[in-house]
Amino acid sequence: MKKVEFVVEYEHPSLERLAGMLNRTLIGTDNPVDSVQWELSREDGFIRCQFPLGPGPQDKKNYCDRVGRVLAEYTLSDQEPSLLRSLFQMRFGLKDEVETDLLIAEAVSLMDGEPDFGETWMGRGREHRLQKLTSRFSLYLENHERLHLDGFLRFRLNDYRSEVQEAAETAIEERLMERQYQEFMALLKSMVEWQETRTSTVHVLHSGGHAFRLLDEDMRPLEQQYPELTGAGVESQQLAEVHEIHGEQVEEEESQVVSRLLAASPRQLYIHTTEPESQVIRTIIGIFGDRAALYPELPAH
Repeated sequence: MKKVEFVVEYEHPSLERLAGMLNRTLIGTDNPVDSVQWELSREDGFIRCQFPLGPGPQDKKNYCDRVGRVLAEYTLSDQEPSLLRSLFQMRFGLKDEVETDLLIAEAVSLMDGEPDFGETWMGRGREHRLQKLTSRFSLYLENHERLHLDGFLRFRLNDYRSEVQEAAETAIEERLMERQYQEFMALLKSMVEWQETRTSTVHVLHSGGHAFRLLDEDMRPLEQQYPELTGAGVESQQLAEVHEIHGEQVEEEESQVVSRLLAASPRQLYIHTTEPESQVIRTIIGIFGDRAALYPELPAH
């Protein structure tokens, strides 16, 4: 009976874990290799397995598929985070371990995104990456008996490594944009806290979407008392850019509303809306803090 030997070489402390994962693939199967165990050689850093081939022509392919699946799972669970950590620390110079861990999670989340119609690794879901890696490993094992896991990742999975790097770069960019957003919002909030109030009360009537009206304490259009508020202030464009940075498409009218409220500088702000979770409403509340009060219905007048 023909025998086949596989050797997996990987210079890493988690080699024992990989050996255990490979052995678990043999549990509960009807294949005659059930009694075969992958053996870890601590001297040379190899995992070896020799098993007899059955009479069926698909025996080797089936076994290669099973081993390839394990190697793919190990790559995603162990090597992918290590690769991302190396990118963040070596390429981007991050030193903070907590921030690095958060960025690793963000990059993996990007690659685990909803399926799309592209052929790339990113944004296609974890199972898609798992299937592609399994296919690569399986095809290689069908024609080779020795596999160096580090070398395979470095020289035969260039497209996968490129997508991991792209995810890392995107995670870094989003983190920087989020930081810019938070800094700008803090600046606006500080400006509200320190500037003098110009009006006692402003009512924001939000009837949905980007339909807004600003009224004074007597429920009259705010522009009648303060004609200079009809135009947007210098903050309007900045606010639109800030919302885009935060991943929201905000209409110009909405940015103008926030800008006009900053110019009016009310002592008390009453927000009447049926959409309290909309981005612009959350922005207003974030800027004005305790001055703002939220009401779920439009006032009767």
